[in-house]
Amino acid sequence: MKVQDISAFWDPSPKGYRSRTNVPFGRPLRVPAPFDFELDTSEFAVLSGESDPEADNVGEDAQGQA
Repeated sequence: MKVQDISAFWDPSPKGYRSRTNVPFGRPLRVPAPFDFELDTSEFAVLSGESDPEADNVGEDAQGQA
């Protein structure tokens, strides 16, 4: 099943980013410092036939917040 989600990557290193947050469309995405804000994704399109973002329990970030 394809999950429609959004990601924020931060803490860059020579080998890529060390941290990432993923949330399904419809849930707020926390963008860390230096921007430090919450992105409202409630208006993002969810294609018909896809699962309800509130019903999916997708791992929200690499730091263990679920």
